[in-house]
Amino acid sequence: MIIDAKTSGKLGKRKLTLADCRNVMDNHSSSVERIEKSPVEGSVHISQVPWMFTEDGMNGGRHPIPNSGVIDTLYDALGGGTNDIILFADENSFFHTRLYYLFRLYGHNVFLWNDSVQALESLTTDRDAAAVPLEDVSIQAGNREVSEDIFRSMEDVQARAGRPHVLLIDVRSRNRYLGLEEPIDSRKGHIPSAINIPLPTIHKDGVIDFGALRYMRTELEKYREIIVYCGSGMSATPMFVLLDEMRLPVKLYGGSFSEWITDSDNAVETGDTRLNERMGRIYG
Repeated sequence: MIIDAKTSGKLGKRKLTLADCRNVMDNHSSSVERIEKSPVEGSVHISQVPWMFTEDGMNGGRHPIPNSGVIDTLYDALGGGTNDIILFADENSFFHTRLYYLFRLYGHNVFLWNDSVQALESLTTDRDAAAVPLEDVSIQAGNREVSEDIFRSMEDVQARAGRPHVLLIDVRSRNRYLGLEEPIDSRKGHIPSAINIPLPTIHKDGVIDFGALRYMRTELEKYREIIVYCGSGMSATPMFVLLDEMRLPVKLYGGSFSEWITDSDNAVETGDTRLNERMGRIYG
């Protein structure tokens, strides 16, 4: 469930577990320094590895999705079932949305805080926040299947890309989508038939703007399936959250572009697709 300071009344009276998902991409020491400079009392920091991605995960992109044992372990360690777990971050982040997606992928219910870090104080005034150490937690074995309602593999995308009833959305920057630049991956461009809605367009004042794509609803509702992707499956998760809240049939391509290009048989396009050009003319 998505909450903010105005809707925090949806919480029950249970203890809170504040999960601090603020991180610096692929840099653990800088992430720790960031937390130490502006700690949130009573919270526990959720590092990227192993909780958000693992090398031995279930897909071949840069940030593979952890198996169920990792996420089940974290859920239990944070007091799942007895505490209200609230994931938060700041500055147009995608780390808390990534973890929110992973919990949902394996059937766990948590809260996503879509508001400022400062506004968290309104939650802890009249209730306790449970301190949860994660340093010595042993990760459980487990490899349950993911929820196909919200996940797509590379094979799924290969079978679906270009179908009239399936829409692919690439949330990377315009230049990366067009193939004009690529600072990370070995090939430039996008998955064939994908349109481009860059991630910054859905953020406002540091959080997801749930009205950002309202103007596109009529067009988006034409599709029986919407698959979102980015470079590695991390920064596409805010778009997943937004479209899911719009009650649209959205899935995340977990491996995203960095996995797509590992198969030499997968085509990559540069420039605009006709659909993206048409949407650009309609929605400007």
